[in-house]
Amino acid sequence: MTSSVYLLHFNQAIGDQANPRAMARHYIGVDLNGQRISVQTAGQGAAIVRHVQAQGIGFQVARTWPGGRDVERQLKRQHNAPRLCPICRAQ
Repeated sequence: MTSSVYLLHFNQAIGDQANPRAMARHYIGVDLNGQRISVQTAGQGAAIVRHVQAQGIGFQVARTWPGGRDVERQLKRQHNAPRLCPICRAQ
């Protein structure tokens, strides 16, 4: 099975409303075994995704890339998720 990197788009931003730099609307993760996205949607994934779900905020997989942890790190270092997100670009 091929690994992939995915971008989750939260339907609503989370964080400190008074500080736009402290807001999050995306999560970039890596799916090495083909099951990570289903783990995220089951509420057993990353802490930020669990928090989003606990707040009743929905999310969707906005984009995927082929690759592993190296691609994930490269994308996260860019701090550029809104530009990578087709949902945000369409708005």
